[in-house]
Amino acid sequence: MNTISHCQLIGTGTAGLCFVIALVNKVKQAQEPKKLKYQALLDSLIAIEGNHQPGGVLGNYQINANTDADEIVSCLLDDTPFSNLRDYYLQQPEVHQPLITLPKVGKLMLEPIANIITSLLGDNLLLDTEVTRVEISKNECKSYGSHDQLLVSSQKMVLCCGGKEELLKDLLPWRQKTVFTGPFLQTKDASLLPHQQGSILIVGSSHSSFSAAWRLLNDPVLSLYAKGRDIIMLQRNPLVKLRCTPEFAHQNQLPFDDIDDVCPVSGLVYRNAGLRKDAKALYIQIKKGIEKRVRLEPMAAISDAKHLLDNAALIIQCTGFRANLPKITLNGVTQKVRQRSNFGELSDIKSGAAIPNLFGFGLGIQIIPEGDYRGENSFNGSSDGVLPYPNAVAPVIIDQLIQD
Repeated sequence: MNTISHCQLIGTGTAGLCFVIALVNKVKQAQEPKKLKYQALLDSLIAIEGNHQPGGVLGNYQINANTDADEIVSCLLDDTPFSNLRDYYLQQPEVHQPLITLPKVGKLMLEPIANIITSLLGDNLLLDTEVTRVEISKNECKSYGSHDQLLVSSQKMVLCCGGKEELLKDLLPWRQKTVFTGPFLQTKDASLLPHQQGSILIVGSSHSSFSAAWRLLNDPVLSLYAKGRDIIMLQRNPLVKLRCTPEFAHQNQLPFDDIDDVCPVSGLVYRNAGLRKDAKALYIQIKKGIEKRVRLEPMAAISDAKHLLDNAALIIQCTGFRANLPKITLNGVTQKVRQRSNFGELSDIKSGAAIPNLFGFGLGIQIIPEGDYRGENSFNGSSDGVLPYPNAVAPVIIDQLIQD
């Protein structure tokens, strides 16, 4: 297939969905003449997705420790095709749980959103199509498939390819019993996990780490597997940050700085970097000695924990994501890309030069929105949640795409 368009979008997971939603919102809310430009971009946009429906792998996760209902629906503004869907979703509370599980998110929101976007894009949505490499020249962006066939030629390109987890070199000797956070949180069958005797070792003490531990303790799919096993979290950073109010932090003796660690917009401590919901509750239980099956083990390096790694039956690596990008060349020269600014342009790491007409955001690209969505001053990580995408990054990229 060789399709020509003004712009192609690679990936329709969380970031890609938010891009399309933001574009629909622009069309709905803008005045002429910008309205016509937004509509023209929507009409010509070609989206490429490796899975069988928009949404990426988000619907495969079994718990929802990362995103609550308010964050998920914040991107669905009024007077769009998505407003009724948002209102229906908010009317479906959980009776016995303090969170909405991701399978329920998938049923109530992700699948209906995918259906709407499928109807919006029509034949311009290419499903079950993997992009393996991208060629950029001054005036053209080309994407190629798994058999090196040309998929789409366009003037501009937006990469929303998600992230990937790679095995740490220090864990190579134990690779046979190591799983990554993502696949672990998608596990539906505990019989696939190694059943020899031993503890469960979680490498890292991030939000994902506590989410994994929470699931081992509370999810019926895994709690039987974890029964009778020690759960040990290797903790490199002694400070565990919690997203909470200053009052909550004081009450639970959690350290923070009044100036740098409190978001000026929300008033929350560690708005972008802190543990949320079940992960936060689990840490408080561990800290107070209520939950005794999980312990935090300090380490300066993984090599310090060789005896723990040797004795573990299962190792869960929770050490973050890298961009899951296809091979990218500019005028035949391979590029290793990074964010150029908080406006979505990408550049080459080695030269620092901008790659013309190439934009990207989402997990792995790690663009931190400025302004109201920047959060606390001390935050220096990436902002990968649903909330910042449509409200900060996607609209800025869209406005650059319609420039002549």
